[in-house]
Amino acid sequence: MKPRILPLAFILIVTLTAPILAHHSVSAEFDSTKPVTLTGTVTNVDWMNPHTYVFVDVKDTGYTRTWACELASPNELARRGVTRESLKVGMFVRVVGMRAKDGSFKVHTERITTDTSVLSPR
Repeated sequence: MKPRILPLAFILIVTLTAPILAHHSVSAEFDSTKPVTLTGTVTNVDWMNPHTYVFVDVKDTGYTRTWACELASPNELARRGVTRESLKVGMFVRVVGMRAKDGSFKVHTERITTDTSVLSPR
């Protein structure tokens, strides 16, 4: 009986710890010394695991750039009162967060302000 228990215990431990090891550190991808404040229009919202993304078109001098704003998971957002009704395509928003270390147009979102509310997705 003992020879069967050891492989099963190993499989159980690996299965339960894999999600913990798979999650990345915020500081690995985003730079806390590069705060970003964006204002623009929501063009898409992807409610998916492990992170929800809000895509915002930001107008700059002569052109429009789309920023990917990373939020928490849909479940975490729901626990914080953020629903699919909170963020919709066409809304004008102000996003505060940290820019990606690689210089891409991606933000770790700390706060989103809409016309009617302030959302804290973290």
